[in-house]
Amino acid sequence: MGALSLMTVFSVIIGRIFHSVPAQFQTTLPIGEYAAVALLFFFGIKSIKDAWELPSKDVETGEKSSQELDEFAEAEELVKEKASKRLTNPLEILWKSFSLVFFAEWGDRSMLATIALGAAQSPWGVASGAIAGHLVATSIAILGGGFLANYISEKLVGYLGGVLFLIFAVATLFGVF
Repeated sequence: MGALSLMTVFSVIIGRIFHSVPAQFQTTLPIGEYAAVALLFFFGIKSIKDAWELPSKDVETGEKSSQELDEFAEAEELVKEKASKRLTNPLEILWKSFSLVFFAEWGDRSMLATIALGAAQSPWGVASGAIAGHLVATSIAILGGGFLANYISEKLVGYLGGVLFLIFAVATLFGVF
């Protein structure tokens, strides 16, 4: 949560920097808000498109493609390599976990959406809402991800995420938040 929170704070700061463009570059157009709407709309459409392109449950249960098998073998090898180098120092474990999550999340949709919202909305509201969202999502993933995966398809999650991005785009466009 520390890594996600730090990334969220950096994202809001970047958004606020975009929002506070010097006066000589400002126009009467709310460019930050338009950029936020465009990014949120793009992420919504992209999430729905990605969900649409996911294979259905019937196809998923069949044979894995060679690319999936290669990725699985590569991941399995990486896990075996890392497992052989057990970390014993608690600070080293904490640092490795922190840096892994921080850099894995850098530049993803949630970061870019937070930048867009930070430019268009209240920085305190965006930061606290995004951190709370990360906390809930991470908690669900840790506590019940495997269980929920049996009942909720990745397609459904993609569609719901896409619709939420589109709702936020429309809400930002009309100044609801």
